[in-house]
Amino acid sequence: MANPTEKQPLRRGFMLGALILSLSGFLSKLCGAIFKIPLTNLVGATAMGYFGSAYSIYNFLLALATAGIPTGISTMIARSIAKRKYKDISALLKIAASIFVVFGGILTVLGMVFARPLAVMMNSEDAYWCMLAIMPAVFFITVVAIFRGFFQGHNNMVPTAVSNVIEASLKLVAGYGFALILHMQGCSPSQVVGGAMAGVTFGTVISALFMLVRYLTRGVSYRLTVEDCLHDESTPRKELTKDFLAITFPVMISSVTANLMSALDSFFVVNRMELYMSNDAANLRWGCYSSMALTLFNLPSFFIISIGTSLVPSISMAYARKDNLTIKNTLDSALKYSSILAFGFGFGLSSVAEGAVRLFYGGQSQTAIAIGSQLLEIVSFALICVGLTNVTASILQSVGKAHMSVISVAVGSVIKTLCTFFLVSVEEININGAPLSTNIAYPIMLLMNLYFIRKYLGYTPRILDILAKPLICAAGCFAAVKGVTRLLGDLATARWAVFPEIMVGIVVYIALIFAVKLVTICEIRKTFRKS
Repeated sequence: MANPTEKQPLRRGFMLGALILSLSGFLSKLCGAIFKIPLTNLVGATAMGYFGSAYSIYNFLLALATAGIPTGISTMIARSIAKRKYKDISALLKIAASIFVVFGGILTVLGMVFARPLAVMMNSEDAYWCMLAIMPAVFFITVVAIFRGFFQGHNNMVPTAVSNVIEASLKLVAGYGFALILHMQGCSPSQVVGGAMAGVTFGTVISALFMLVRYLTRGVSYRLTVEDCLHDESTPRKELTKDFLAITFPVMISSVTANLMSALDSFFVVNRMELYMSNDAANLRWGCYSSMALTLFNLPSFFIISIGTSLVPSISMAYARKDNLTIKNTLDSALKYSSILAFGFGFGLSSVAEGAVRLFYGGQSQTAIAIGSQLLEIVSFALICVGLTNVTASILQSVGKAHMSVISVAVGSVIKTLCTFFLVSVEEININGAPLSTNIAYPIMLLMNLYFIRKYLGYTPRILDILAKPLICAAGCFAAVKGVTRLLGDLATARWAVFPEIMVGIVVYIALIFAVKLVTICEIRKTFRKS
C-alpha cells in the first residue's frame, strides 16, 4: 500500500485554504467591481440593466452545467484519500468529464441559439448582444470546475485561487478594452455592453487552459503509483457514478434554484415596476441594484463563502474516518470565523453604503447614487445570513446530506420570489422590495440548515460565539462609523470621506472582538497553522 502521506502533499488546515480562496476571491470581486464601474460610467445605468439581465440568465445556465461539480469531486476525492482507494480518483474525473463537459457544450449552443428570445422574455430585447457573447463561457467554466474539484479534493486551493484571478483580471482588461473600442466606433450602448461580455468569455477560456496545463503538469504525489495499480481496490464505476451524482445533483438543484430566484428577480422587478413607471425608469432602478448595489455587496461575500468551500474536503475526510472530535472542532471554528466575517461585513458595508457608492460610481447622476446607496444599505445586512447559509450548506454537502440543503433553498426561493413580486408592486416600496426580500428569505434558510445539522450530526452551534458576541462587536462598529460620518458633517459627501469611515470601523471591530474574547492571538495561530 502506498504511503498515505504521499497522496496528501498539501494537507493544510481548512482555514488556511479558506484564506487562500478568500484573497483570490476578493481580488476577483474587486476586478469585477472595477470592471463594472468604468463600464457603468461609459454606458450608463440603464444599459447596465441589460448586462444584469444577461448575467442572471448566464448564472442560471452556469448553475445547471457546473454547480456541484467542484463540491462533488472534492468530496469524493477526500473520501477516497481517507479510505486509500486512489484508483477511484482518476475514474471519478472521467465520469465527471463525460457527463458535464458534454452537458455544458449543449447548454452553450442552446443559449446562443435562443439568445434573442431570452432577451425578449427578460423585457430587455437590447440585452441580446450580451446574451450572445456570454454563452460560450458556460462550456469553459465547466472544464474549469472539474479541475478545481480535483485540486480542492487534495486540499490544494492554490490552482482554484490562481484561476479565479486569471479569469477576473482578463475580464477586466479584455472586457473593458472591447467595450471601449466599440464605444469609440460609435456602436450602440447594448452592443458596447455585449463587447464587455465577450471579455468575460475570453477570461474563462484562458482560465480553462491554465487549469488544463496545471493538471497535466501536476506532481507525482497526485498520480497513481505502481503499487496503487497492483493492490488498491477500485469502486465499481456504476457505484462511483451513483455516489458522485448523489452529491452533485442536490448541489446543482440548490444552485439552480438560487439562480432561478435571481433570474426571476430581474424579470419581476422590471415587469412589476412598469405598472407605475416607464421602462427606462424601471431599468434605471434595476441597473442601480444589479450593477451598483449588488456589485459592492458581492465584494466581501467571497470571504465567507470560501470558508464553506475549504470546509468540504476537511469535513469529508473526517466524516469518512468517523472522527467526530475533528468534525466538532472544525465546525466550531468554521461557524465562529464565518460569523465574525459575516457580521463585520454586513454592518460595516451598510454603515458606509453612501460613501462606497459615491466612491465607485461618482460619475453617475445624483439620482442613481441616491438609489444605489439606499439599496446597498438595505441589502448589506443580508450578508450575515447569506454567508452563514452557504457555509452550513457546505457542511451538509460534505457529510452526504446535500439534499437537505435543497429543501431550505427551495423554501427560501419561494419566499423570496413571492416577497419580491408583492413588495416591488407597491409604488412606495418599488425597487427596495428586492433587497428587503433577500433579508426575509435567507434567515429562514439559515435556520433550516442549522436544524438539519443538529439532526444529522448532533451538533449544536455555540450561540454566544456565532450570534451574541459578533452582533455586539458589529453594532459597535456601525455606531462608530456613523459617529465619524456625523463629525465630518458636509465633508462626508466627499469621495475620500469613506476611507476614514472604513478605517475607524475596522479598528473598532477588531478591538471589540479581542475585548469580548471572541478570539485570541493564540487561537489564531493554532487555527491557521499547518495541520
